[in-house]
Amino acid sequence: MDVTGVRRALTAAAKDGKVDAVDIDRIMLGVRDGGGLSAAERTTLLQAADGFDDATKQRLLSHLSAMGQTNAWVNVEAKGQLASLEGRYANLTLTVPGLSARVGLFDNAFALKGRARADGVLQLTVDGQKLAVPVKAGEGPQQVLEKVKARLPGSFAGVVLGGDVQPYDPASFSGRAARRGDEAAHLMLYKPGALGLQPGEKPMRVVVTGYGAFMGITDNPSANMAQRLAERGVKGAIVEYRRLDVTPAAVDAFMGEVRRSPPDVILSMGVTHGQAQVEERPENHLGAAPDGANRMMTARPVREGGASELSTDLPVEAIDWALTGFGGSRQVHTSRSDANYQPDRSAYLCNYLGYNLAAEFGATPKTTAGFIHISPETPTEQMGAVLDAIAAKQLETRRARPAQS
Repeated sequence: MDVTGVRRALTAAAKDGKVDAVDIDRIMLGVRDGGGLSAAERTTLLQAADGFDDATKQRLLSHLSAMGQTNAWVNVEAKGQLASLEGRYANLTLTVPGLSARVGLFDNAFALKGRARADGVLQLTVDGQKLAVPVKAGEGPQQVLEKVKARLPGSFAGVVLGGDVQPYDPASFSGRAARRGDEAAHLMLYKPGALGLQPGEKPMRVVVTGYGAFMGITDNPSANMAQRLAERGVKGAIVEYRRLDVTPAAVDAFMGEVRRSPPDVILSMGVTHGQAQVEERPENHLGAAPDGANRMMTARPVREGGASELSTDLPVEAIDWALTGFGGSRQVHTSRSDANYQPDRSAYLCNYLGYNLAAEFGATPKTTAGFIHISPETPTEQMGAVLDAIAAKQLETRRARPAQS
């Protein structure tokens, strides 16, 4: 499906400018299976998306951000029928009786469930390369996926994990190895060479977030930056893009998600009309002000009983070093580069998220997380250098730890 077909399909599915998430997923699944979009087509589609409501645009951007990571994205197609779309996954009925599949819309997951009732052939296309995997009656997901893994082209690698991928949780590259008797198992795919990984290393998971509309800002530069960073990608990792509503509830929901399934890196951003900078000292205070939904927030601590101030979990020294190469054009600062540095004391949702990230992940080396304010003029290449520095430091930390299961 080309960009003209996508625009027509979105327009046909729209009701009062809104398109249901299931319809967006179905349309974009067709785009994936048709080979994706060129850079020019992506630009055209983004422009067309401005005519839809915010939720439609954000779901579309999530698809484009995932598919845009050419160094990390692995497109998997399976011969069969689309049964349903649920959360982050497409459910498929396969041509092998007894087996059903789930394909990730935003991650490189391919899951199988059930047990083959007869001999058959599982037909897959992995990034345009066709695979035909013979299946014997009685074989289960682990056995079949190990065969798929063994037939992957040399530039790909995979990890076979036990259990089904869950519709509303991002898949990861860690977990229990699949067993022969498992009713469900999933295969996580990646490209070691393109990601700069050493033999046997699994990709890191990086989440970048920006904020949505608030106080008259309808097209928040922080969300746009997060989307561009996700498409740009980062060595050693697969990057997920998120746009958060400017409300305590949205931040709390995000914190609950990353607490359940911690990424390796979280880089959250918000917009300022002042200096772009790493927020190094979040404070335990949320002020009384209207949120992005124009609901008045009550002044309170971010976390009852927490320290009045915390230090960011981000590697400030590594970030500062990465930015020195921009010389006089540098626009993102730290306390090391600016003698007049002052931390954000707005007590707004940016600080609320920054403090929560520091409180949740400051004591664990397995996740590096923190908050940065950007301005509408902040160059993408400078924030790209920041994200590269954070990810490189985290990969170094991971390599220094004992081998993980």
